[in-house]
Amino acid sequence: MHDHDHDHDHAEEGGSHDARVTVEELSPIRRRIEVEIPAGEVQAELDRAFGLLGNRARLPGFRPGRAPRAILDKMFGAEVRREVLGRLVGDTFRSAIASHHLDVVGDPDIDAGTLTPGEVLRYSATVDVRPVITLAEVGGLEVRRPSSDVPEEEVERVVNNLRESVAQLRPIEDRTVVEAGDIVTVDVASRREGQDPVRREGVLLEAGAGTFPVALERQLVGQHRGAQLVLRVPYPADHPNADLAGKTVEFEVEIKDLRAKELPPLDDDFARDHGRCESLAELRGRIRADLERQAASRAEDVVRDGVIDQVLARHTFDVPPSMVDRRTQAIISQLDVRLPPGADQEKAFAEVAAQVRPRADRQVRSEMILDEMARRDGIDVTDGEVTTEIEALAASQKDAAARVRSLYGQPEARAALRAQMRRERVLRRLVSEARVVPETA
Repeated sequence: MHDHDHDHDHAEEGGSHDARVTVEELSPIRRRIEVEIPAGEVQAELDRAFGLLGNRARLPGFRPGRAPRAILDKMFGAEVRREVLGRLVGDTFRSAIASHHLDVVGDPDIDAGTLTPGEVLRYSATVDVRPVITLAEVGGLEVRRPSSDVPEEEVERVVNNLRESVAQLRPIEDRTVVEAGDIVTVDVASRREGQDPVRREGVLLEAGAGTFPVALERQLVGQHRGAQLVLRVPYPADHPNADLAGKTVEFEVEIKDLRAKELPPLDDDFARDHGRCESLAELRGRIRADLERQAASRAEDVVRDGVIDQVLARHTFDVPPSMVDRRTQAIISQLDVRLPPGADQEKAFAEVAAQVRPRADRQVRSEMILDEMARRDGIDVTDGEVTTEIEALAASQKDAAARVRSLYGQPEARAALRAQMRRERVLRRLVSEARVVPETA
C-alpha cells in the first residue's frame, strides 16, 4: 500500500516566484499576459514536490522516506509534474494580476504546455478586464413621467374580472345546441403537421369567445351536445409561437356538456362575500387605490429607465462579453424558461439568449456607470444599513425569513446586496436631479 496525497500540502512553502511577466493590451478590455519562469525555479519546485512525496509515499520494500527518486519519478512523475505546473501557473498568474493592477473579470484563457525538468516554463494567459470608464457630464437630464390616473373603465374591468372569477356554472337542460356565451366541456385532440396528436379531456371553453386558440371556440357556436367535430385552425404568420406561426392545426373535438355561466349581482353582498369590503363603493375605492399604486410604480419605473437610458447614451465603452454572457444566463435562469428536450435544446437556448442579451448588456453597462459614480462621489452603504435591509427582506418573506438570513450570511451575497444598495442610492440622486415632465392622460 502507498499514500501519495501531496496535492494540497504546498501552501506553507509557496511564496513569491522570480518570474518574468509582460502584459500586452489587445483591446481596452482584453490583455495577454506572457510569463516566463526560470529553469532553476522550475527544478526547485519539482525537487520540493518529490521531497514531500518521498516523505509520505508508502512503497513495498522501502522504509518511509527511503524510496529512490527514480522509482518515485517512474510511478508518480507525470502526476507530480502536472501538480507543480498547476501550482506554478496559478501562483505566478495571481502575482502578475496583482503586480500589474489588472481588474480581471471572468476566467482566464491559459495556454501552457507541459513542464520539463531543468527547462524554462513559458505560458500565456488571455484575460478580460473591467473597462476604465471616464464619466461624462450627466446634468440636464429630462424624462417623461406617464400619467398615473386610472380611468373608471379600468376599475370596472377589475370588478368584472372578480365577478367572473366567482361565477357559478349551471347545467343547461332545456337545449342541446351551443350558443355564444355557453361554457362547453370538450375532449380535444390537437394535431400539428407532422406531429402526434396531443389529447386533453374535460377542457372548458367559452363558446364564441375566440381566445383558445385562434377562434376555436367561435366554431363551436351552433353545434350540439355529443357532436364529434374535426376543426381546422390556421395560425397567422406573425403568431408569437414560431412552431405554430403560419401553420394549420387540426382539432378533433367532442362536445361533452353545456353549462350556463351565472354571475352574482353587483351589490354590497357581493363586496362582503368576495371583496372583503362592507359595500360595493368601498370595494371600488380599494380597487382604485390598488390600481393607482400600480400605475404610480410603473410611472416611476419609466422615469428611472429614462434616466438610465440617457446616462448610457452619454457613455461609450466596451464591455467584456464574458460579463454579458454570465448576466444573460442569470436572467434566463430567473425566467424559468422551459427548453425542449433532445437535440433542439441548444438551438432553443441560443434563441432565448439572443433575445435576452441586449437586456443583460444594458444591466451590466448601467451597473458599471453607477459603480463608478459611487466611487467618484464617495457614496457608500454602511454595514448597519445592509443589516437593516436584510432584516426588511426577511420580514417581507415571512415563511422564508430564515432562508433569506442564511443567504445573506454569505459574504458574496452580502457584498452583492451592498453594491445593489449603493447603485440604488446613486440612481435615486440622478432621478432627483433630473427634470421630470408629467404627461397628461
